[in-house]
Amino acid sequence: MARRKTYASEDGNIQKLVGNHDHASAVRARIINSAKCLLAEEGYSKTTIRKIVEHSGILTGSIYYFFKNKEDIFHAILLELMRDCIRRINLRFQNESPLFIYAAVCQVELKVLADNQIVRDSYKKGYDSIIIFEGMIAQFHEMARNLFNGTKYERSDEEYYENTLMIKGAMHACLTEMSFRRPISLPRSRERLIRMACEMFGTKKEAAEIASKIREYGSIWEDIGVELVEKPISSLPCEYEF
Repeated sequence: MARRKTYASEDGNIQKLVGNHDHASAVRARIINSAKCLLAEEGYSKTTIRKIVEHSGILTGSIYYFFKNKEDIFHAILLELMRDCIRRINLRFQNESPLFIYAAVCQVELKVLADNQIVRDSYKKGYDSIIIFEGMIAQFHEMARNLFNGTKYERSDEEYYENTLMIKGAMHACLTEMSFRRPISLPRSRERLIRMACEMFGTKKEAAEIASKIREYGSIWEDIGVELVEKPISSLPCEYEF
């Protein structure tokens, strides 16, 4: 792989980052998008800090200015992908409820995992890491609060966390069953999970209606998933910031 232009010296670059917020944001975004590209092409195990340096042109010291290690970068990618996923869903569904948006995020994640072996293997590494999985829980917990606070779906912070733990645990099970030797209907598993998640925050009637809509818009989730994997993370504003 050709080495890209490297940004400044180790110390000089970090000093520039400290004094220039816009430049720091651009450098951080470049690191995240380079790591995301490598993860999609090579998987989690083969993506190293050295390869991120070569791909991004950002010096090692600058990468460690923003991130503690590879796990920290992966955690940041997951957060940015979640935000980007919500942006893309909002562009297509501007009049849907927060519960529909929540269900759609779950659906997109599970559809990408079912369709892309490399992404699936990378996510499995994340789910198997206590640090990363705990970070996933925190991200979904915060997403639920930002989507539902001030609506009829609002819950206590403890309920948000408990529901999130159950939902992400079920998503982990859906990911694991993709490797089972026994034939499994993945669409049916996804729909059952969507219903379960929606019933934790809404009524059974709402859950059934949302699950039906999710099924009806089937090809859209694949389109969003492909965009998330193949395109740089969007800088568009997100209605639900977290």
